[in-house]
Amino acid sequence: MKITALEEYGLRCLLRVAERGPDDPISAREIAEREGLSLPYAQKIMRTLSDGGMVGAQRGAHGGYYLEASSEEISLGDVFRHLGGVLQLEDFCDNHTGQRETCAHADCCTIRPVWSHISKFLVRTLDNVPLSVLTDDEEQSVEEYLDELNQSRAG
Repeated sequence: MKITALEEYGLRCLLRVAERGPDDPISAREIAEREGLSLPYAQKIMRTLSDGGMVGAQRGAHGGYYLEASSEEISLGDVFRHLGGVLQLEDFCDNHTGQRETCAHADCCTIRPVWSHISKFLVRTLDNVPLSVLTDDEEQSVEEYLDELNQSRAG
């Protein structure tokens, strides 16, 4: 899986919004400065997130961006799907046909089940991790959350 710049920066910008409460919007300028992005790029990212209904915008002197839903209700899967990512198997075989119209292994593929398993695992994991987990301390919260998630799946 490749993480595009839009996905990485989009998630980081969304986390900046999530760190603030719903009554304390953050401006695109402040997001750009804190993330080391140009203001036009930060504005483009925030427009994309706004178009997807993840953030709302408040105009005025104390305006800025705020989450449309709580950070517990927004999953990483939601974020990545909206920003254009998350490994999906449907197009994988169509995109790797070599010089042929269809993949040479279209009828009997031993690789496809591996990609399918990885894709399903990744999507399931991202769908089960709320944005709120990423607003806590990196070492403790995220590791503990993922460990608990994996244990609950195994049990």
